[in-house]
Amino acid sequence: MNEIIEKLTEIEATASRILDAAANQKKQLDEKHQKRIAEYDKELDASTAKELASLQDELSKKVDAELASLTESSKMKLKTIDQLYEKNHEDLSTQIYEKLIRK
Repeated sequence: MNEIIEKLTEIEATASRILDAAANQKKQLDEKHQKRIAEYDKELDASTAKELASLQDELSKKVDAELASLTESSKMKLKTIDQLYEKNHEDLSTQIYEKLIRK
């Protein structure tokens, strides 16, 4: 009977060691998995930040080009208006003067 109890105790101890080893292995796998997730998140964040910076740079260049184009267009229009004024300011002032007097 003692032999049976000793064998059962031995089996229980072995089972306990196997369960402890499995729990330890599970814990190590969980830690490894968490590290891999953290590395993936870090890489994804870096990739996203790089892509965002690239898009912001591209957008900034487009905005700068559009602003330069609008500035040039505005300068050309102002130059045209100034030329028109210089050429016709006598006639324009006469027309304004006559409209004011007729009222």
